[in-house]
Amino acid sequence: MATQDDRRIIILHNFTKSDYSRLLLSLRSVGLADNTIVAVTTSTTMEWKVSHLLEELLLEDESLKNEKS
Repeated sequence: MATQDDRRIIILHNFTKSDYSRLLLSLRSVGLADNTIVAVTTSTTMEWKVSHLLEELLLEDESLKNEKS
């Protein structure tokens, strides 16, 4: 499993869908998209400790990578 040290994690709050899309395009254009997890807060995740959110994001990222291979 990837650790927090191998990945960049960006957590967005109150971003519009348009802003989110522009950020993803920018990350891709500078070659940072492959090693960056971008997440948007939800009412559920706003209640979590940051450590729990980071753990869940890393697990989900690992699961998605395994599905692709």
